[in-house]
Amino acid sequence: MSDFDLVVIGGGVTGAGVARDAALRGLRVCLLERGQPGGGTTAASTHLIHGGVRYLLYDRLTTHSSCWDAGHIVRTAGELLTRLPIVWPVYKGHSRGLETVETLLEQYDRFQPMKYGRPHLRLTAEAALRVVPGLSPEGLLGALVFDEWWVDAEALARRTLDSARAAGAEVLLETPVTSVLKDGARVTGVSAGGRDLLGAITVNAAGPWIDKVSTLAGVRMPLRLMKGTHLIYREKALSPVGLLLEAEDRSRYVFVVPSPLGTWVGPTDMPGPLDPDLTRTTDEEIGYLTRSVKRYFASWPEKHDATIVGSRPILGQPGAEKLLSRDFEVFDHEERDGVAGFLTIGGGKMSDYRVMAEAAVDAACRKLGAGGPCRTHLLTLEGKPVGEIPDWPQPSPDLKKFLRTKPLLRELHSLSYLGAGMASHLARRAAGLIPIGDEAEFRRRYA
Repeated sequence: MSDFDLVVIGGGVTGAGVARDAALRGLRVCLLERGQPGGGTTAASTHLIHGGVRYLLYDRLTTHSSCWDAGHIVRTAGELLTRLPIVWPVYKGHSRGLETVETLLEQYDRFQPMKYGRPHLRLTAEAALRVVPGLSPEGLLGALVFDEWWVDAEALARRTLDSARAAGAEVLLETPVTSVLKDGARVTGVSAGGRDLLGAITVNAAGPWIDKVSTLAGVRMPLRLMKGTHLIYREKALSPVGLLLEAEDRSRYVFVVPSPLGTWVGPTDMPGPLDPDLTRTTDEEIGYLTRSVKRYFASWPEKHDATIVGSRPILGQPGAEKLLSRDFEVFDHEERDGVAGFLTIGGGKMSDYRVMAEAAVDAACRKLGAGGPCRTHLLTLEGKPVGEIPDWPQPSPDLKKFLRTKPLLRELHSLSYLGAGMASHLARRAAGLIPIGDEAEFRRRYA
């Protein structure tokens, strides 16, 4: 007999979501986290619940699915979220002009209602300078505005684990897993904190550490770990709004995010070490981020107060770094590797942690022959009903699976929508059907 139906490894936001989902289905759950909730990759994120507007350039289906699940997060954890307007200034010489950026945001508008986001706005150059004091006026053509949700990411992980505990889960913090227990070709649990914790199913939800955990069970999980660094300025209001800025190399973008935790600038996006424990911020990254933001603000502080860095758990896949899919997948190691009783949830991001957890627990329930339907979208983290849930369509899972390992086809799929959108946009612009500036509406929305 096992002590638990599920033993969950990893107390980031995804592992916390798995524990909550399983406990709400009546399963016996134990979660182990070597540190504090959300203290790894979750803490090093940009702290945004967003759909990923840039994914529309090469991975439209991930934007769709992220916006869809972000709506569930807004309903279930709304008191932790703050709406954040993000201004995207466009200058002469930028790689994407005003009409291209607005076309991209018009496509994003299609998914924004899923997460209670508002339609984009366009600002003249003069209005953008009033909205963002200190922004460089030289060469400024105008700006676009869209909104996302800011969240204290570690608090989201903590509150999700609190909800899991309230539903009956056992949560062991500061308890690293030292070994994975096996009986022949079956994983039977883990050793941690001087205890053997036996589980019918062990779920590996360790984010960028899933390969290290899998190795303990005798299998491997190929990843393309990408390193992301943020600079942190303790002063909260270096910018009154969020910003999305074309970086100095013109191929990437960095966020400026004002928040109760200070103003964050980043992230970088570059290959990281194979061992996420060795991930460190480099002087090169600091210089890159500092120079990128000072292109737009002559008076930006020369010194930052702190840095934070993490590894993105991107699934192993072919293709250029800029085309890597942020989709997720649940791996059944009995089917994949002949190792029973062991599941891994990999990939994804914070904005779709709830649906990632649902997929992992669905797989576990099928193997257990136990557990009811998912309830995490029906109840807030405090256990109250969320009320009415809009019936937004999800993207085709078969198409997502087909395109996941075909980066060029995935990019062509995305660009076909953007091409049609650009033709429509230019026709409406020529007909005078698109406003040039919406400063009054901006003031009304974000007063």
